[in-house]
Amino acid sequence: MKSKDRRTNYYAELFKALGSAPRLQIVRLLVTCGEMGCCVGDIQKGVGGANSTLSHHLQTLQQQGLIHSRKEAQWIYYSLNFATVNELLHFLMEDCCSRSRPLVTIQNGQVGS
Repeated sequence: MKSKDRRTNYYAELFKALGSAPRLQIVRLLVTCGEMGCCVGDIQKGVGGANSTLSHHLQTLQQQGLIHSRKEAQWIYYSLNFATVNELLHFLMEDCCSRSRPLVTIQNGQVGS
């Protein structure tokens, strides 16, 4: 497999991990918590759902390197891996405008150029 294909597959897996509403909610919540993150209980309050389902979503995000966890006493805290998210955003934007087409802008829910 070519290096470019492996790279694309890597980012596709990250998007796949973000491709469920609960996981995207978790990531958005962790963005607001900053580098310190928050404990599982706070994530549960913010996202809802069963504990086992939340655990599965957190595990998926952690396996893909999108979040970190740390244990403090009896609490487990999760935080966003900002480096990986920035890398993902850079991947999306690195070829921006490389074909000399105007950027597509979204304004008031409408796509225009």
